[in-house]
Formats: sequence, C-alpha cells, structure tokens
Amino acid sequence: MSASDENRKFSVDLDGRDHIEVRMDGVTPKVQFRGCTELMELMQGMRKSFGVDLQAWPVPRGASHSEILLRELILKLRGEWKYPYQAAEVCHCRNVPCHTIDQAIVAGAHTTEVVSRQTSASTACGTCRPDVQKMIQYRLQGGLEEASGQRPAERAEPGDWPQKKSA
Repeated sequence: MSASDENRKFSVDLDGRDHIEVRMDGVTPKVQFRGCTELMELMQGMRKSFGVDLQAWPVPRGASHSEILLRELILKLRGEWKYPYQAAEVCHCRNVPCHTIDQAIVAGAHTTEVVSRQTSASTACGTCRPDVQKMIQYRLQGGLEEASGQRPAERAEPGDWPQKKSA
C-alpha cells in the first residue's frame, strides 16, 4: 500500500439494508460489513477462500444485490470503477436522482421497465431511458470489460465461492 492509500475510505450501500466499508488507515485495511444473510455469507466465504485483501479478490459476476455491491467495492479499491452516469439527476421530467435509480437497480430492477415502475424515471418524455439502460448494463456487467489487467480466470462466477447452506 502506498502512502496515498492511507486515510482513504471506500463504502458501498443498499440504503437501509446492506453496507460494506473499507478504511485504508494503516498497513492492514479495516473491513466492516453488515446486512442481510446473503451479503454476510458472501463476504465471509470470499474472505475464507481468498484472504483479507479485497483488492486481490476475484470480481463477482452475479446479479444479486450482494454481488453487485461487492463488485463495486472491489473495482473502487482497484481504481477501476467508472460508473456511466455522473450527474445528480437522471430523469429531469420527473426529478428522479441518479442515486434513486441506482439503488433500484442494485435491489433488483434489472430492466428499464422495472426501473420506471419503481422510480417513475423515464415515464414522461423517455429521453433518459438510454441513460437508465447504461446504468443497468454497467451494474449487471460490473465494468468487467473495462477492468484493466483482469484475466477471465480472475472473474468470479457465483459457483466460485461458498454458497448459502440449504436447510
């Protein structure tokens, strides 16, 4: 870790539900996470399988909210997170913020129609629909095509880590 890594904080959230935070304030990054059983099991399984250095973990490719959040965090830690929409508001007709649309996507709205139903974005003039589609595509594909230096073997498929135990 370089001196520039010190005192940096990275976090990802599904508002009111799941949270992962990494603080780079010394030699060993400090990782905190809380949330649903799926997220807890994913984080514990990845830590057990791949160690404590999140930057060295394979990038999850799944579409579950837990995998989407972890993918974002890993790519942020590597400096490879390039979200396609930077403005605060996506839908100007309905005044729908980017954060609202993004949270809906993370929570499972994986088509423009579902995003529209859940957020009202793209239900008036529709000019923001391509932006919503880009946001969905980036979240589901995780920027893996753009991740620098990542070989296919480093991309984790859902079966690559311990799964939930069935009762």
